[in-house]
This record gives sequence, C-alpha cells and structure tokens, in this order.
Amino acid sequence: MWDDLKRQWDAGSMLTRLIFANVGVLTLVMTLRLLTTFGALDSSWMNGVFGLAVSWDVDVLMYRPWSVITHMFVHVDIWHMVINMAWLYWMGRMFMVQFGARRLLSTYIVGGLAGFVLYALASNLAPALQQSTFAYGASAATMAIMAATATANPNANVRLFLLGAVPLKYLAIGWVLLDYFALGNGANAGGNLAHLGGAAFGYLMIKQSQAGRDWVGWFERLIDAFMGLIQGGSIPRPREKTRFRKVKDSRSARVKSDEEFNRENHERAERMDAILDKVSKHGYENLTPEEKDFLFRQSNR
Repeated sequence: MWDDLKRQWDAGSMLTRLIFANVGVLTLVMTLRLLTTFGALDSSWMNGVFGLAVSWDVDVLMYRPWSVITHMFVHVDIWHMVINMAWLYWMGRMFMVQFGARRLLSTYIVGGLAGFVLYALASNLAPALQQSTFAYGASAATMAIMAATATANPNANVRLFLLGAVPLKYLAIGWVLLDYFALGNGANAGGNLAHLGGAAFGYLMIKQSQAGRDWVGWFERLIDAFMGLIQGGSIPRPREKTRFRKVKDSRSARVKSDEEFNRENHERAERMDAILDKVSKHGYENLTPEEKDFLFRQSNR
C-alpha cells in the first residue's frame, strides 16, 4: 500500500492532478453558486467563496485555517482559471523535466503560502490594501513555478506568436512587471502583492538551492510522514514457507531458494525505487554514472 501511494506521490502525472484539482474546485464552486441562486443554500454560504478563500484578517482566519491551502485552488471565473492553468501547464512541464514531480507540488504549495504571507502582512501593515476581506486563486503558486523555471533556465528559448524565440528570463521578468505596474492602479493590490510574493519565492528557492539550501524539503518530508502514518495502518503479509526453485545465480551455478530469490528481487526493487525517487526529486541529470547504468540495465531486463 505504501509503495503504491509513494508512486502516486512521485508520479509524473502530478501536473495533471494539480490542474484537475483546480478544475474540480471550480466545478464545485459553480455548483454551490447555482444551488444558492435557486434557494437551495443560504446566500451567506457565498461569503468567502464557501469558506475556501483566505483572509488577511486574523479573526476571520482563525475560523477557517484550512483556507491557507484551499485558496490556491479556488477560482470563481473560468477565464481566470484558464490563464493560470495555461501558465501552470506550460511552465510545469519544463519544471518537472529538471526537478521532478515532488518538487513541482512542493513549489506550488509553498509558493502559494509565500504569496499569502506577503498579502497578509502587507494588508495588516497598510490598511489601504484592505480592499477585500478575502483572496483566492492559483496565481501566486503558478508564478512561483514560473519564476523557479526561469531562474534555473534563464537562457532557454520559448517561442511566442509574432515575437519568435524569446529567452525565458525576459518572459518571466515581463510577467512580474505586469503585476508590479498594476500595484499603481490599486484595483487588486493585495492580489498583485501575492503574485509578486510567489514569484520572489520561486526565484529565491532556486538561488538557495544552488547554494545548497533546500527551502521546500520540509513540505516533502511532511507529506512523506503523512504517508508513513497510512503505512502504519496496513496489514503485513504472512511470511511464506521457504521453497526452492531452479534459478541460476549470475555468480555461480548453484540453485537459489525462493527466499533468496525474493530477497534479491526486493533489494533490486528498493534500489530502483530509490533511484526513481531521486529522479523525481532532483531530475535524471543528478544521477551518478553507476545509478544511470543500473537504471539502464533494469529497463532492459
């Protein structure tokens, strides 16, 4: 059970799952709004996007602490979600090639939290930014991934309609400047600050990683610990009786017992899982030559 859950956590489909999570929450919100329109739900439920949006107000936040996570999956307008998911898909694919699925999720969540922290601090320190009690959207999380990707691959070219090949660093700088300039009109200053907080986190995360400091490892360990709790509830399999089979040892012609055969298979599987886990966390390029050779040999078994 643990191995299946761990493979799901490390799976390359993490990007798809993040997108589906945002689409699913939008569908839920729209359904609840429809029920409210027809009188099936009290209109007060709409306050703060049905309890999913986060707030800078500490008194409000105390009654909805889960919103520090849920807000980064919430949209109430389909075009807002489409733009965010397009950026997430585009940048997320590039990000995963280099850093893997685990780091994609951790950067999304911790980047979204960084955006919230800047939004909450600025709103409490500068009352002029308190335009709305609630905030929501995946923009800060998505911008963290965009900034991290551009920082790690600043000279990678992306092709834009009418503009042709543009270095990724200039695309990221331009997108960040749009939010910076938008602060001046004050229409969504809190949201713009959250976006900038996410982008700043993505940039600093990569710079710190290059210096040997991991800013999101704590979140990955937290998820691993949670899965460890699930593992503790699994029922161990009964040990099988020792039988023998005629399997030649590569180092000799002796016959191995089932116990030896299964133990060696288990050791190979554990090593394979460890290497795939390393690829998922840090990318294929960080494997040692010996690990790459082992992975190649196992793939050709």
